Amino acid sequence: MAVQQGIEKLLSGNCENYIFPFLWMRNQSEDVLRREIEKISECGIRAVCLESRPHPDFAGPGWWHDFDIVLDEAKKRDMKIWILDDAHFPTGQANGAIPGKYPEHARKYLMMQHTDCVGPIVQATLDIPIMMQKKFTWLDFGRKVEKPLIDRQELLSVTAVRLIDGDMVGNQFIDLSTYVENGKLIWDIPDGIWRICVTFTTYDFGARNEYINYIDQESVHVLVEAIYELHYEHYANEFGKTIVGFFSDEPGFYNVDNFDMGDAIGRKNMALPWCGELQALMPSLLGENWRLKLPLLWLQTEDEMKPAEVRHCYMDAVSRMYEKNFSCQIGKWCEDHNVSYIGHVIEDNNEHSRLGCGAGHYFRAMSGQHMSGIDTIGGQIIPGNAYGARHGVAFIGDGHFYHFALAKLAASCAQTDPKKKGRAMCETFGAYGWNFGVKSMKWLTDYLLLQGVNHFVPHAFSMAEFPDADCPPHFYAGGNNPEFPYFVELMKYTNRMCELFNHGMNVPEVAVLYPGEHDWMTECMYVQEPARELMEHQIDFQIIPVDVLTEQTYYGTSVEQGKLIVNGRMMKALIIPETKILDRRLAYFICDVFEKGLSVIFVNSRPETIEELTAKDNHMLEGIGQCSVVRLDDLPEYLAEIGAGGPVLKKECRNLGYYHYRKEEYDIYFFFNTSLSEDADVDVILPESRTVIQYDAMYRRILPVRQKQEKDGLKIPINLKPYESILLIAGTGIVLELEGESSQINVLDISDKWLFAKIESKGYPDFPEFRSLDKLVPVSSFAPEFSGVMRYEKEIELKNAEKVLFCSEHIYEAAEVFVNGKSAGKRMTPPYQWDISIQSKEGKNKIAVEVVNTPARAVLKNPGLFGPDREILEPSGMFGNIMIKWY
Repeated sequence: MAVQQGIEKLLSGNCENYIFPFLWMRNQSEDVLRREIEKISECGIRAVCLESRPHPDFAGPGWWHDFDIVLDEAKKRDMKIWILDDAHFPTGQANGAIPGKYPEHARKYLMMQHTDCVGPIVQATLDIPIMMQKKFTWLDFGRKVEKPLIDRQELLSVTAVRLIDGDMVGNQFIDLSTYVENGKLIWDIPDGIWRICVTFTTYDFGARNEYINYIDQESVHVLVEAIYELHYEHYANEFGKTIVGFFSDEPGFYNVDNFDMGDAIGRKNMALPWCGELQALMPSLLGENWRLKLPLLWLQTEDEMKPAEVRHCYMDAVSRMYEKNFSCQIGKWCEDHNVSYIGHVIEDNNEHSRLGCGAGHYFRAMSGQHMSGIDTIGGQIIPGNAYGARHGVAFIGDGHFYHFALAKLAASCAQTDPKKKGRAMCETFGAYGWNFGVKSMKWLTDYLLLQGVNHFVPHAFSMAEFPDADCPPHFYAGGNNPEFPYFVELMKYTNRMCELFNHGMNVPEVAVLYPGEHDWMTECMYVQEPARELMEHQIDFQIIPVDVLTEQTYYGTSVEQGKLIVNGRMMKALIIPETKILDRRLAYFICDVFEKGLSVIFVNSRPETIEELTAKDNHMLEGIGQCSVVRLDDLPEYLAEIGAGGPVLKKECRNLGYYHYRKEEYDIYFFFNTSLSEDADVDVILPESRTVIQYDAMYRRILPVRQKQEKDGLKIPINLKPYESILLIAGTGIVLELEGESSQINVLDISDKWLFAKIESKGYPDFPEFRSLDKLVPVSSFAPEFSGVMRYEKEIELKNAEKVLFCSEHIYEAAEVFVNGKSAGKRMTPPYQWDISIQSKEGKNKIAVEVVNTPARAVLKNPGLFGPDREILEPSGMFGNIMIKWY
């Protein structure tokens, strides 16, 4: 049958590779290098991404020596190699080539400094060169002074404007350039309070002066020369064969230091990215008097539209230059050399559309890449905690963004941009800590798959001596991670799931506008707010930037029969998060398609005005006035009324995640209970007339599904415990064989009197002498610093039965059950229940349970870089009610 043919290679374990973990290169011995590649291969992973950050001789003889070893071992195992494209994240250091070889391509900035004064003052004087220098304050004592590579400034304008209140200024700027002579401004200051603004270009005031200028073509080429071309010189014959591409890690503007976030233009006093090409464009963008408008990039006027339009213009231009000169230049080089370009930028806290460590516009930043990309590291997406703030090392993070928008950005970009071919990558697991084990990794993997991620970069395999304090967990850890055998199974599961969610097409109900352009102009609603309402009501969506609506030929955008079509995806409505000012291009699109029947929905309120609105544009205001306005809380109900509500649930179930994916042979419906404490128990009606089966990707098996065809669709009971997911496949030609329901379930309590032994993972399976435990208690209660394998043995008597289940109330955190010496399989998440029908027999049976925990307890005596971990530790071992159930 068609469905069975479509998943035949999944059942056989034969699928493509979608995983390429970071391997931290550290100048290790050849034996260690080859062993680590072997361990990666054991996971069913057939690619690796080499990260140079810990290596002492990147791009030197030591690097090439180690690379040769990895290359040789990868070829033996038919594995592929990706290369992280700099000596250290974030990408842009160019291995020191800017200060060392090309200082003329140093980073350039636009800056404005001002002084306030009260008139009248006759012949007032201001020293302009001093106004173009950094000001030293009390806060600077003890700080490292970062000197620019080029000590040169260019004066662009000197202007005066009345100061109204606070930092609010008037609308009229006076050009004082003609009053500047020999570096001195001499001006008769009129009555009132005035702000005198000096705007200039500089190579100072920013951050990371040793980095490339991401918007300057020649500066970016320094990175290409220092990293890309250098690797090509050494391994040209392997490009497109064993070496398949490069990975950029967190490039961005970095015009401010650190990761403070909140780097929205006009809302933070900061130097702005600049280059000669951008300056040459200014007259065409802002008019001949463009220099007088530059202070509006920092100042707020009484008429808020004036700075909003200038900021929009600047951000549009600077994000386009990042797109063209950084992302697309590197992507084109990779295409010309038969490899791919991937990576991710800083997405956190809405930086995806901002300056600072952001890249201005997520979708444009991804333009040159052949996959979209994000990362979730260091406790960004936290299982079961969608709403809380993230108090991490560098900044306070927004849980709503991480849970409801982050992965959707990557998936939407992959699904929208034809170049991506539906491929969305996520770097994940890194810096969550040793306590983050396979139970949490499985939850996070399912959560990312649920939102459309289908390529994974696990972070990381480290070859340093255990415990390596650098951003754990580390998956093998020199044999010291007891959970590595379970990580192997998790990776095989992940690859099979990714095989399902590639080479097809997602099926979104609606589009949600990417609000980046609106965030440039004014405070606006963030995309995570409508995203949360949609996800918690099982309404799948795509995030769509304005570019997709205006560059219709490339993206395959059209409106037909009231549906928005983008790259083959058909959506029934366009949702626009609340904003006071509407992007002009978007307004044109709305007016153009309104008569074609597309439902355009403004969340909470309509925009008050349109960017660059003129009197002749009033018809656009009339056009958007005809669009629907729906309160955020009412959005799911409204969408259901217009037929864009997704599957029908008989009752609300906010913790039930849903994803619909279509392949040529069949449709896939993926449900995941995201809660750690509540069941997801609900009847779901799918828009299906075909028979549905369940594919169990963990154990590679097909299972029957109870279903009933009703007039409005196919009703299926969904009952998922915490951590559980179910993958349903609908197709033609399926023969359904349902198991009969059991009339009586028998229970045998085997909670007490077990034999027990434990051993660290490197000593497994040579357990020491077993001891008797009358009652099971957490192993951590008597061995608080133990990490390893805990084995429990017991002999029980069983009656003849059709189905026999082994059930444990508490296991921390993964286990494998053996019956009469035969494995019944591994489980890494609750519910801890094994079907032992095949392994068991009537009469006496020997039960053995091997439980593993994370390395977190073993490293208690070895605090990391930031001291002991400040987080809850789960107990270890098996305890609580242990039952045999049969019928």
